Amino acid sequence: MSRTGVRVVDLTARLGAQAVGQIGATLSHTETRQRIALSNTPGAPAIEWTRPPEPQSDLQPGSGPLALIVVVGPGSVRAAEELLTRATAAEVPFIRFFLMPSAIVEEMTLQPLVPKHAATTHLYRLPDSSPETLWFILMEEFSKLSRLDGFDALQPAQINTKDNMSTNLKQSMDAAMSIDGALAAALVDYQSGMCLAQAGSGMNLDLAAAGNTQVVRAKLQTMESLGLRRGIEDILITLSDQYHLIRLVPNSTGLFLYLVLDKAKGNLALARYKLTDIERSLKV
Repeated sequence: MSRTGVRVVDLTARLGAQAVGQIGATLSHTETRQRIALSNTPGAPAIEWTRPPEPQSDLQPGSGPLALIVVVGPGSVRAAEELLTRATAAEVPFIRFFLMPSAIVEEMTLQPLVPKHAATTHLYRLPDSSPETLWFILMEEFSKLSRLDGFDALQPAQINTKDNMSTNLKQSMDAAMSIDGALAAALVDYQSGMCLAQAGSGMNLDLAAAGNTQVVRAKLQTMESLGLRRGIEDILITLSDQYHLIRLVPNSTGLFLYLVLDKAKGNLALARYKLTDIERSLKV
């Protein structure tokens, strides 16, 4: 039996189900193992989502998933400890444990069990307990995995975007990539999560489009709940070495421009100005 696919084990009371709800998926109350598509676009890649009491007996040397991602909530110390022990012994190639901030006992228990200098196993504490944050982080992990050998299942169905792009969209992507420090750019329909145009390399833009769609939807819903009438101009996500800039297109409802910028080479203010100029010339 060979290894295949990506498995997420949900050891939270509600957070996991709420995170999956970000893409409109619903976890069945009766099933403990489900296939979850990462977006609602045709040919979207999928993962295996499990939760207790689903047995993980296939975590044996040479079998089980290629990647195991465990979301740990408070009260799951025994289940989390058993999973880490099993996965380490089975030499699963990629192991990640994401712990809710309130999972303090779980973190104290698991940390000593991670082999020193382990290249495959890492523990991370989530910055907060919001479903939007968890789903964004999971999508980032899936994007990283999609670039590794053996993770073909995380690649979306191949659509020849370059050939399908109109001249105007291609010019817009070329203009975005001409911004100093630009690493990747995309035009995304946040109503469907579909990438309409893209340019650049170094990341899976189809997965990034699906993940950032959830960020935009969550922000718009929050604005509506608070009764704020002014529209969102852009959303900035700052990483240690990159800026991820999401710019809503006001003259095309449902679309946003997505730009990944090298923090050391790019100028954020200039990038914002140039994206504004690009959005004015967009014709979809």
